[in-house]
Amino acid sequence: MNLAKYKSIASQHPEEYKLFRDKIFPITMAWEGGGKIHKAAGDSGGWTIWGIAWNYWKRIFKDFSDFKDTTREEASYIAFANFYLKIHAHHVPYDCKLFYFDMAYNLGSGRAIKYMQSCIGVNPDGIIGRVTISKMHKLDKRCLKSKRDGWYAYLNRRPRFRKFYKGWMNRSNAVFRKTY
Repeated sequence: MNLAKYKSIASQHPEEYKLFRDKIFPITMAWEGGGKIHKAAGDSGGWTIWGIAWNYWKRIFKDFSDFKDTTREEASYIAFANFYLKIHAHHVPYDCKLFYFDMAYNLGSGRAIKYMQSCIGVNPDGIIGRVTISKMHKLDKRCLKSKRDGWYAYLNRRPRFRKFYKGWMNRSNAVFRKTY
């Protein structure tokens, strides 16, 4: 893995990365299994470590051995660059940063961005441009929670996903209540 690339990205946002690494990332990792490599039956991501799913992120690793040896530090750089900054979490109110990031890490960045856009009253096109950025300060995490929980309820109606529902709701509720 080219860790230098991710370190460089984080170094361009030192205060935001420190907040992410020290406060936000550990909370999400408590729900992602941390550094224990695991594979949940029915999870399309396949093997996962630090919330990084092999089936979706193998392109950034040299091979599976490189993936399974990922450290917490490496994972925090990857998550910061590929999720936190991608969803522009640095533009949302402080009390929304954790929930918004956790939502993106669990549901995917595209879905999280569209839900955020819907919550702030802009076209939910999944593109964060000037209009979206100008209104991100208005985000209310209660709206995000409603969207997230609605998505989980939708998935719960599909037999393939029912076994995940209780865990998803526990995570959503716990992360929503968490302060940092």
